[in-house]
Amino acid sequence: AASDVYKRQKLVWATSPQLTLALVFLSLCAGLLPAAIAYIGKWLVDSVVLSAQTGDAAHRAEAIRYVAYEAGLVVLFAAVQRGLTVCQSLLRALLGNRVNVMILDKALSLDLTLFEDSEFYDKMTRARRQASSRPLSLVMRTFGLIQNAISLVSYGALLVSFSPIAVAILALSLIHISEPTRPRLI
Repeated sequence: AASDVYKRQKLVWATSPQLTLALVFLSLCAGLLPAAIAYIGKWLVDSVVLSAQTGDAAHRAEAIRYVAYEAGLVVLFAAVQRGLTVCQSLLRALLGNRVNVMILDKALSLDLTLFEDSEFYDKMTRARRQASSRPLSLVMRTFGLIQNAISLVSYGALLVSFSPIAVAILALSLIHISEPTRPRLI
C-alpha cells in the first residue's frame, strides 16, 4: 500500500511539480490558519473585556485592530481554500491528460487481437475513465490528513498554555482513534 501511495505521488509530481508544490504550501497554510485565527480570537476577547472594564479609547482601538487581524486571517483562510480547489482542479485535468496519453501509448504497443477481447477492452475503458480521479484523490487525502494533523498539533500547542490536562486528553483520544479496529468474537 505504501509503494502504491509513492507511485501515485510520483505520478502527480511528474505531471506538474509547480502545482504539487502549491498544493503542499496551501495545505500547510490551511493547517496553520485555524489555530492562528483562534489565537487572535483569544487576544480579541481579552481586549474587548479590557476595553469594557476600562472604557479607554486606546483599549477600544486595540480591540478593533484585533477584529481587523482576525478578519484578515479569515479572508486569507478562504483564499487558501479557494487556491486548494483551483490547484486540485488544474492538477486533475493535467493528470487526466497525462494518464490518457500513457494509456494510448501502451495501447499502440499492444496486439490488435487484444482489443477484440471484451474484458480487456472494458479494463482499458475503465482505466481511461478513472485516469484523473484515482491517483489525485489518494494524494489529496494524504495532503488532507497532513493538514488536519498540523491543525491538531497547532491547537494542541495553544491548549498547553490553557490546560496541559486537556492536551493529555487530546493525546489519549488520538491513541484511541489510531488503533485499528478489529472485529470482536462473542
